[in-house]
Amino acid sequence: MNERSEAIRRAQRALKALGEHPRSSKKELGHAREHVNACYSHGSGEYVWNAVAQVEAMANRRYGVPSTEEQRQMVEATEDLEEPATAARGRAAEDRAIPSTSATPDVELAPTASR
Repeated sequence: MNERSEAIRRAQRALKALGEHPRSSKKELGHAREHVNACYSHGSGEYVWNAVAQVEAMANRRYGVPSTEEQRQMVEATEDLEEPATAARGRAAEDRAIPSTSATPDVELAPTASR
């Protein structure tokens, strides 16, 4: 059931992306809506995922919503990183940090000559 819900959410996101594009036609949106509605009415997981793929493909053709395979590759690429970029930047900043000026070294002042 959870997988089906995720499939429906993906189909809805793709439909929304199509609806927001200025060159999407009413006919195209109607066709995509039919696929989303089919996700609700069919019990077959294969049919649901096929409908999702249809809507995502329509959105992809319209203006580049990543396909399932492209999304998987992006996730794998981010998982392959050894550490988040922010951690690397933080360590690099620490390496080149200038010592704080608030901690002044102990300096003994020479006594001034009194007249």
